[in-house]
Amino acid sequence: MKGLRVLGLIIFSIVLIGTAFAGGQQDKAGTALAGAPAPFDGSKQVHIALVRQMVEGEFMQMWRAGAEDQAELMGIKLTVFGKNMDNKAQADFIYQAISMGVDGIIIDHGLTETMMKPAEDALAAGIPVIAFDVALNNPMIPQIAQDDHALGRMALEQMVEDFNGKANVGYVYVAGILPLDKRDESFTAIKAENPGVIEIVRTGTLESPFSVKNADQVSASLRANPEINAYFSPYDEFAKGVVMALEEMDRTDILVYSADISTQDIELMTTPGNPWRATACTNPRVIGAASVRGIAMLIAGEKLPADILITPTLITNEMLVAANIANMNDLIESIPAFSESDACLTDWIPMK
Repeated sequence: MKGLRVLGLIIFSIVLIGTAFAGGQQDKAGTALAGAPAPFDGSKQVHIALVRQMVEGEFMQMWRAGAEDQAELMGIKLTVFGKNMDNKAQADFIYQAISMGVDGIIIDHGLTETMMKPAEDALAAGIPVIAFDVALNNPMIPQIAQDDHALGRMALEQMVEDFNGKANVGYVYVAGILPLDKRDESFTAIKAENPGVIEIVRTGTLESPFSVKNADQVSASLRANPEINAYFSPYDEFAKGVVMALEEMDRTDILVYSADISTQDIELMTTPGNPWRATACTNPRVIGAASVRGIAMLIAGEKLPADILITPTLITNEMLVAANIANMNDLIESIPAFSESDACLTDWIPMK
């Protein structure tokens, strides 16, 4: 009898160990969202990967913060991968996310040629994908974007107005980055519509640090082309380089027009005598949050349109000074439209 009792204890212990092990392999319970479909009903811990190409600059930092805030609000585990401008590493991160068994992947920027295949492989593994500012040419992958054509046109129309349709423009641009390419299309259209707007010289580099390297190029090109009286930089990190060069050369009579915004940009634009005239922009936190909401909807089996656009706002230096705006928080409070978007909204997803 004693032997039987010992054997029974051994078998019971094995069952307990097996049960504990099995429980350790199961998904942890997640946050239950009111009225939400599975798996956001608390049936499991949802895990999303955010795979980034660009991580430098306040815009990208705020974009990430918006994604993190939305994920936390929804009880989502968010794993962020990124190595600045390392396209091979970005592709490798996709496969790392696949091997981790994530529930969804957000791809933030990147090159079409390096990201198409990894994205397709994620879909083949049953993992939904959503993309921001990278053309993956796949109808199964919704594309979130700032309305980049509008961004470019807003800033350029301000330039046309300021110069009465006649401006000798220095242009800072790098081809191959989807949002910049769309803004370039707006510049091409503006030049066609306004023959007095003449592109004098084109420079641009994505070598880090962006602002310093672009400042060097602008300085050299401006010495060779002193007739330039305006600059268009469809990315604020480029624009900071332009401003840096103009201040060093004492050419702050040349006005600067750009896209995107940050606290540092606002500080420059509101400095008396600074040449940064206007920028068209969206709130990067809004885009990051919308990306998380979008991938959550895909995970839940909901449909999204192929293209999801975030509407921009034009900000001038006069607006900033008049409203006493000193940073991004001031901008958000003073201009409500800057933080409003109807992208990826649904009843069961909470928002701040």
